[in-house]
Amino acid sequence: MGNSSIVDFEVIGIRADANEEVAMGHIMRCITIAGQLKKLGKRICFFTADEYAAELLERAGMEHVCLHSEWNHMEDEVSVFKKALKERGCKKLLVDSYYAGTKYFEQLADLCKLIYIDDCFEDIYPVDMLINYNAYHIRFNYEEAYKKTYPGRTKLLLGTSYVPLREEFQGQGDAGYSMEVDSLLNKLTKQVLLSSGGGDAYNALSGILNEAVKDNEFDSIIFHTVVGRFNPNVEELKQLAGSHTNIKLHYDVKNMAALMKNCDAAVSAAGTVLYELSAMQVPSVFFVIADNQQYDSEFFVKEERMLFAGDIRSDRDHCIGNICSGIKKILGDDALCQRMKKALCEVTDGKGAERIARAIISL
Repeated sequence: MGNSSIVDFEVIGIRADANEEVAMGHIMRCITIAGQLKKLGKRICFFTADEYAAELLERAGMEHVCLHSEWNHMEDEVSVFKKALKERGCKKLLVDSYYAGTKYFEQLADLCKLIYIDDCFEDIYPVDMLINYNAYHIRFNYEEAYKKTYPGRTKLLLGTSYVPLREEFQGQGDAGYSMEVDSLLNKLTKQVLLSSGGGDAYNALSGILNEAVKDNEFDSIIFHTVVGRFNPNVEELKQLAGSHTNIKLHYDVKNMAALMKNCDAAVSAAGTVLYELSAMQVPSVFFVIADNQQYDSEFFVKEERMLFAGDIRSDRDHCIGNICSGIKKILGDDALCQRMKKALCEVTDGKGAERIARAIISL
């Protein structure tokens, strides 16, 4: 990283977390934005409450500081955080956490230009830039609310033009993904991707696989199961994979785009991954595990973009049943697949992170 005591160009701070409770997607999208900022000549420093994300940030080549605070009580960290921001010369700060409230931003406003990723619209925040890249942002009256509360202050980046997808999703996964088992290259064998976030809330992956192995129709389907860093159900997944040769576990995937490209269908929890699947035009079934994800269902169900299996929190068995039915529907209907691919290709162009980075620099 070089001599950290020398600040020879603008330093941009990023405050985000990832652990068993906080979805990995928060810090992953921040790493993507940080990568674009570094390309544009900016120095980045991540600030986290704890050390859970340290290894991930180091592998991404990101400087980082642990505040040794509580991720869900962010106001308590302000005094320590302000000192850390001053020491590193941060003049702009990107915050990605549901636990950063109005008072938190007010206490930091004298130090930095503030940027906030907000997908809930639970308050009007005193920030200089606000980002909601989700298609459902139109449900919320951002422009009127911010114009009225903070006239002339807050720049709004709204809509799918700002979806911060990694660069691998801009080239349709052309880098390729090497399947380790020769038989997987047989195009007659259907490949299905399973993803449920870094923490696999509600043990969705094991639930789906346990249901699938009982159904003879899935015997010839290869289930590529992405095991997240904070998945607490790894041993159960290993047992399933050990007993069923059509279950392949993938840890620490380096090129998710290429893995998606090799699959005929996908199952995923809602979130940024749905936009990744859109970029790769993979016909998909999705489910929700958080309140704000309900809005995703409205957008992705429209125009047959994806199939919605329901909320796994309210009725897990019913949701898993819908997922299995959805997989069958996609794999058995070529016309549906083509309609879904056509609808998905219009969702995002994959350049959102660059747009966000340039907007932050111009702030």
